[in-house]
Amino acid sequence: MENNINEENEKTPFWKMIMDDYMLLLFIGVTIYAIFYLIWGVMELSNLPQFPGDLKDQILK
Repeated sequence: MENNINEENEKTPFWKMIMDDYMLLLFIGVTIYAIFYLIWGVMELSNLPQFPGDLKDQILK
């Protein structure tokens, strides 16, 4: 009886709770991938050369 009481009073470590929840791990993995892919895309767009003004005027006419 005493052994069961001690096991119930022990707290489950935070990382064990995270690692035991496979749906949470899937969500975290997909979210981290999506965030880094989004950051990578924004960095690529910021490195594009500026569109020439005269060519832009020809297209907009």
